[in-house]
Amino acid sequence: MLKWLLKSVLILIVLVVASAILPLASFWLCRDPLGGQVFFWVAPWTCAFWSILAYNLIGSKFWRGRETVEEWRARRGGYLRSVAKGTAWMFASLFFSYACEFAYIFLMPPSPAAMQFLPAATYAPVAFTFWRAARG
Repeated sequence: MLKWLLKSVLILIVLVVASAILPLASFWLCRDPLGGQVFFWVAPWTCAFWSILAYNLIGSKFWRGRETVEEWRARRGGYLRSVAKGTAWMFASLFFSYACEFAYIFLMPPSPAAMQFLPAATYAPVAFTFWRAARG
């Protein structure tokens, strides 16, 4: 059981570190065809990670204290419903991130300059989530 727990913690650490580094490394990765492929398949998952963080942390305004978070949850129908909404936002961001990437790849003419803007298309759902969470 301890081995399973350590393995799970290690996977969690690797995924959180990758989610933190990939948005910054994306501009470098898109210069190379192999790096672009890695970015294409991995970045929507980091987009989903940032989306769930943005939806829950910014939406709840956690910096205002526990009462604000509890009131935010109560307005959204309780703990279970707020968690379900956050999860739905995460999977929607994952889906729309892949959709934006495919649209960008298939609709833009291939050029090195165009590939430098692929991260903007990939992380567009996170920007929408930030905007939606800040609105309340």
